[in-house]
Amino acid sequence: MADRKSLRLNRRHFTTLLAGSAAAAPALLAQNPPQAAPAAPSTAVPSRRPGPPPEIPPFQAPIEFKRREVTPKVEPFPMAQVRLLPSPFTEAQEWNRAYMSRLPADRLLYNFRENAGMSVGSAQPFGGWEAKADGKRGTELRGHFTGHFLTASAQLAANGDKEAAAKGNELVAELAKCQEKLGGGYLSAFPMELFDRLDRLSGVPRDPNVPRDPNAPVLPWAPFYTIHKIFAGMIDMYQLAGNKQALRVAAGMAGWADAWTKSKTEEHTQQILRTEFGGMAESLYNLSAISLEDHWAEVGDRFTKKEFMNPLASRRDELRGLHVNTHIPQVIGAARRYE
Repeated sequence: MADRKSLRLNRRHFTTLLAGSAAAAPALLAQNPPQAAPAAPSTAVPSRRPGPPPEIPPFQAPIEFKRREVTPKVEPFPMAQVRLLPSPFTEAQEWNRAYMSRLPADRLLYNFRENAGMSVGSAQPFGGWEAKADGKRGTELRGHFTGHFLTASAQLAANGDKEAAAKGNELVAELAKCQEKLGGGYLSAFPMELFDRLDRLSGVPRDPNVPRDPNAPVLPWAPFYTIHKIFAGMIDMYQLAGNKQALRVAAGMAGWADAWTKSKTEEHTQQILRTEFGGMAESLYNLSAISLEDHWAEVGDRFTKKEFMNPLASRRDELRGLHVNTHIPQVIGAARRYE
């Protein structure tokens, strides 16, 4: 190995080297004359080897549903076999049970009956999001609470609560009458006018920070979100409480959703899906699993919001700023499709 001292370069040595380099420059130029100026570039397009085809997003092509029967390795316990031990959870369950028992069926049915043109008797609607229609956005979700109530009733019925089962069965029977009055498929506490607005204005963004003309029409809040709560409640009343009429009502609702969505173009559908639609896909997949009819799963596939699903399937995190309650149900729906 060379002595490290001999590798050091002081100022005197560096100056000597520079002088030597300057003296050697003419000789180097003589040995390596300057190159001629490069010729003008050719205008001919060089041939290139074909590269890989452009990446196609996972859900860009039409989605096709194909059932593959697989025996599950595990299954959940039936709710009838599950009991809570004394705990804060039991106390919460009992509080909720008592609250539900105080809500009259006529008030839960009020907006549905009024929407169907049926008598509401002496009943009064609830307040908040279940208040009677007032032309404002705050009442465009009316009816979804009754859907939640059906699910809660079904869960209590599965645990042997006869009072909850009786009220749940009453609601199913009366809602079936409303559905029949509305044509046998559509079942809601608000008129089809909200879906007409969704169809007509699906490409119009709603920005709460931008002032708008008070007379200009706007998108409805979330009509499919509300429909889903009722739809899911009916499926729960069938699966957990054994109410066969509820399954027929759910099939009618699915038939209406099929008819409403099948005429839309793919581009128009994707615009519509920018308005919150809850777990419509999950419930349609559930109905397909119950009935063994693949068509309901195909209808569920129409509720695939590609601008949300494509990044997930490509393993890209583009979740920042997305509304959780809007998008988590879509992930659950995709998981249910896989199951």
